[in-house]
Amino acid sequence: MIPAKKDFVSETKQKLRVAAYCRVSTDTEAQAGSYELQIQYYTKYIKSNPDWIFVGVYADQGISGTSTKKRVQFLKMIEDCHQGKIDIILTKSVSRFARNTLDTIKYMRELKLLSSPVGIKFETEGLNTLDKNAEMMITFLSCVAQGESEAKSDSIRWSVRQRFANGLPLCPTYFLLGYDTDENKNMIIVEEEAVIVRFIYQQFLEGNSVQQIAEMLTENNIPTVKGNKVWSCSTVRSILRNERYCGDVLMQKTVTVDCLSHRAVKNIGQEKQYRLTDHHPAIISKEDWYTVQEMLKFRRYMRRRDGSVRRIQLHYIEQGILQGFFVLSMQWDGYDVHKISEQF
Repeated sequence: MIPAKKDFVSETKQKLRVAAYCRVSTDTEAQAGSYELQIQYYTKYIKSNPDWIFVGVYADQGISGTSTKKRVQFLKMIEDCHQGKIDIILTKSVSRFARNTLDTIKYMRELKLLSSPVGIKFETEGLNTLDKNAEMMITFLSCVAQGESEAKSDSIRWSVRQRFANGLPLCPTYFLLGYDTDENKNMIIVEEEAVIVRFIYQQFLEGNSVQQIAEMLTENNIPTVKGNKVWSCSTVRSILRNERYCGDVLMQKTVTVDCLSHRAVKNIGQEKQYRLTDHHPAIISKEDWYTVQEMLKFRRYMRRRDGSVRRIQLHYIEQGILQGFFVLSMQWDGYDVHKISEQF
C-alpha cells in the first residue's frame, strides 16, 4: 500500500489563483449599486488572503441568468479556466452563477473534468463543486432558481397582457422610421423621416414593386432608420405592413416561447391580440394603408427559369382609393383578355 499524500494539493500549488463572478439582471440604480459593491467586495476579499492570487472579477451587468449566450464576461471566465489561468471561482450564490439548470450542471462538470480541475465556490450555500457530495445539492438549488425565473417570467407576461387588454400599449420608437417620443412619452411625427414613409407608400400605390422601391431609396443614398445605406425588400415590406403608420397599434404581435431561450415567435393565434385605433398622429391615411394591405395580400409571384419574377394572380380592388381597378403585373406576359373577363 502506498499512502495518499494528504498535502498533495498544497505541495503542487503553493497558492490558488482565484477569480470571482458576479451578475445583476437589471440596470436599475439599486442593482447598479449592488453590482459595484460586489466587485469591490470580491477584489478586497481575494487580495486579503495570503494563500490566494487575485486573477480578477468577471462581471455581467443587466444580463439575465437564464442563458449564457449574451454573458460576455461569463464566457471569457470559462475560456480562461480552459487556458489554466484559474483554480477556483467565487460567486455569491447558485442563482447568481446561472438560473438554468442545464447550464449550471454543464459548466460545473466541464470545469471539474479539466486536467487541472477548477472549482466553483457558492458562498451563500457554502458549497464547492470539487466536493464529492456537492453536485446533488447544487443541482437541486439550480432547479429552484430556474423555477423562480419561470414564475417571475409568467408574472411579467400576465401583467403585460393585462396592460394590453386595458388599452395601454408599449410603443418604442427607437427603430420606427418617422416617429419619435416626446418628454410625455407620446409618439410624435418626425417630418424629415415621414417624407420617406409617404414616398414608399405612394410608390407602391402607383404600382412599383417592393424591390423597385428599395432600389430607388438605395440609389438616392437615403439611409434606413438604422443608418444602413442599402435598403432591402424586407425593410420596405415591413414599413408597408406596419399599422402604426396609420395611427393604430397592434399589441402582442409576438410571443416568447419560454424564459430560458428568450426566443420570440410571430403570434399567429397562440395568444390574444389587441388593436388600439387612433392612438397617435398618422403619417398615412387609413384608406391608403388598407389599400396597400390588399395589394400586398393578393400579389403573388412566380420565378421564371431566367431568374426574373412575374405576378401570376390578378386581383380586383373592391375598396379604397383604387376601388374598381385591377392589380396587374408590370411585366405583362400576354394574358388572354377574354379569360380575364370570365373571372369577374
